[in-house]
Amino acid sequence: MVNQDKRGVILDEIEYWRENRLLPAHYCDFLMNLYDVNQERSDKKVLSMQSFKQGNIRTWIFTFLMLCFICMVLLYFTTFPFLVQLVCVPVFTALCYTGGIRWRKRNPIASSFLLAVGSMLMLGMGILIIRQHELNPSLWITVLVIGCALIWCIMGYVISSPVLLYIGFGAFVLLYAGFFARVNPGASWLVLQGLWLPLSLLLVWFSWLVHHRGKKLAAVYFTSGIAIWFMPEVDEVLLRGQVPDIFAVLCVTKIALACILLFILRKKWIVWVAA
Repeated sequence: MVNQDKRGVILDEIEYWRENRLLPAHYCDFLMNLYDVNQERSDKKVLSMQSFKQGNIRTWIFTFLMLCFICMVLLYFTTFPFLVQLVCVPVFTALCYTGGIRWRKRNPIASSFLLAVGSMLMLGMGILIIRQHELNPSLWITVLVIGCALIWCIMGYVISSPVLLYIGFGAFVLLYAGFFARVNPGASWLVLQGLWLPLSLLLVWFSWLVHHRGKKLAAVYFTSGIAIWFMPEVDEVLLRGQVPDIFAVLCVTKIALACILLFILRKKWIVWVAA
């Protein structure tokens, strides 16, 4: 157990060297292969990508039974007692998150899929409980989304998961947009710029702030900031149903401005996000 823990620490350190370009990528690959000598042992486990590739009958049967169990639970979820429903949500979420965390080094695609599925289950089953038991949706769905967003952002930051961070930021963006849509439903295009652009610049600044610790996290902040740069137009059309006569001109102007700024500052932001 001690040797396995030491090996994990070494592999994490090598990954840190790769992300921060402390060593050339091919050196990091060599070291990863050198210290990953126990991979063949782990591939003999029931749940591993190598077992799927080799057609391990136990792996496929176990996967089939697990999928059937999950489908049955989801189909009859509304018939469960309230306390059982409350237990099922964290249990299923924890199972997906545990698998996603354990596979994030070996199989990033599978890891991201499990983390996303766990997040959607947590939110979807929570909304289902609120609607089934006729709780106040405007209050409890808001509380649920805030809680989920906090969990996603904290976990995403702790385990350096871009998927969880993107989902968490997306949830906060929806809450932010919904709040101001209720407070000021008739906001003008100029007011919307004042609501969204400072948030966009804040996330870009966060990208610069954390890029020394990890390029993945910096890339999440940077791309989220760029996406929010265009949120005033999305907010105006989708949430408020307002389409100004010169809407196309405004969009093209903002795209041009973003491209000009990215071109002028290319030597700075590329360093922040390039792996």
